[in-house]
Amino acid sequence: MSDTLNIAYCGIEGAWANIAAKRVFPNGKMNAYSSFQQAYDSVENGNCDYAVLPVENSYAGDVGQVFDLMHNGNLVINNTYNLHISQALLGIKGSKIEDIKSVISHQQAIDQCIEFIQNHKMIALPSSNTAVAAKKVADAKDKSLGAIASEESAALYGLEVLAKSININQENCTRFAIFTKKYEIPAKTEDRVSILMFSVKNLPGALAKAVKIIGDEGFNLLNIKSRPVKNIPWKYYFYVEVEGSLLDDNGKKLLKSLSQVCEDEKIVGTYEKA
Repeated sequence: MSDTLNIAYCGIEGAWANIAAKRVFPNGKMNAYSSFQQAYDSVENGNCDYAVLPVENSYAGDVGQVFDLMHNGNLVINNTYNLHISQALLGIKGSKIEDIKSVISHQQAIDQCIEFIQNHKMIALPSSNTAVAAKKVADAKDKSLGAIASEESAALYGLEVLAKSININQENCTRFAIFTKKYEIPAKTEDRVSILMFSVKNLPGALAKAVKIIGDEGFNLLNIKSRPVKNIPWKYYFYVEVEGSLLDDNGKKLLKSLSQVCEDEKIVGTYEKA
């Protein structure tokens, strides 16, 4: 029986998720999926041990599809990984920047590089993934078509790097979450960050009361975001990050207190503070 871990990610070889997954699990077997949902499901159904999925970019913001998977699914987050993102313009051999009329990439990469795209009067075409975009350019063999992707993708698919570091923010970083089935209980709960999701009851001041309860129970609120609940117009769920572990008695007490103003409360993960 092999001890090699099966790691799921969304995209193909050379994608930023693939790069992040290999850095987190250098000895793992990489398993590519065409969507976040498929990668997530592969862990839920036992085909993979972990899924490495992006949750937010420091410039382009949250990856809403992954937040919805957190809210609706059964996996937990045991760790996160911050990957510095340096986007490059890629083209086929012999092409130059001035040849590129249209550029393909994932929408978040397009958003990260929009000034470069506009300054060079290029047409942006969204793709499911940066590495998929690079492969499309390699297959098309069209000098007027470029891709925004990693330099690793250029090497993989035989493309030339026409421009490096074209993202607006040179501190560009994507945070990836490592999803799995069960909590891996940390040895030091005081050096943890935990993720909680909840929706509030239809009561006056319910959200304000929920935030106050978190503080009153001794948890430092680090982050709060809202997302629409699917299929229920104008209803939202909230994503919260707090300092400390929610897997102990203090966490249970917090959930019990929140139940006074919340319809549902769900611990999504706990991991080591960066």
